[in-house]
Amino acid sequence: MRPLIIMHGEKIDWRHTVIRMLMYLAGVAVLALGMSLQTASGLGVAALTCFATTPSMLTGKTLGFWITTTYVAYIAAQLAILRREFQPRILLELCFSTLMGGFTDLFMAFNPLHPTALPAQVATMLLSLAITAFGVSLVVNMGVVPNAPDGLVQVIAEKLKRRFGDVKVMFDCSHVAASLTLSLVCMHNLGGFGVTTAISALFLGHIINFANKLFAQRFVRMAFGAK
Repeated sequence: MRPLIIMHGEKIDWRHTVIRMLMYLAGVAVLALGMSLQTASGLGVAALTCFATTPSMLTGKTLGFWITTTYVAYIAAQLAILRREFQPRILLELCFSTLMGGFTDLFMAFNPLHPTALPAQVATMLLSLAITAFGVSLVVNMGVVPNAPDGLVQVIAEKLKRRFGDVKVMFDCSHVAASLTLSLVCMHNLGGFGVTTAISALFLGHIINFANKLFAQRFVRMAFGAK
């Protein structure tokens, strides 16, 4: 993670600091939009929201509430892995978790896309994957704090010395497996599992790698200046 305040020598670069924070918030909103569109596709929910969807169905609480709850668990997992290396700044992910849950419920409530024909559902799913990857890339490259699951992926990737996108594929697949097991045991059905879930688990990490190649340097130049 980069320092929260952008400095040039001893002077604070307020212009780029504000731009960076606005880009970060935009990334959070874009990520939530992508995840809500994956659900709206009607072909299953996103891999990461898959685990939150099952308790949402079981309890009647909103998806946003359970996204926030599970994200707090991811922060606790980072604490367990990092131990003495845990930075208090990571606790800012609690703010992100609250924003993410709120944005998700907002987009779920006002999303006008509810396709029923298969071609439109597939198009919505593909659009959602592209939007989600763009949002993840924007959030991660701002270096403020990542969203909680991606923060955990970053910690695991650093410990294993593997690429972020590659670890994310394994991470997402494990979530799908856990969610599917919980749904089958508690509800005797597949819950939110569907084609979108499988595709996002297997390919979203690779799409994020591609998005980083396309946009990462541009994001960094916009937020931090030419240097």
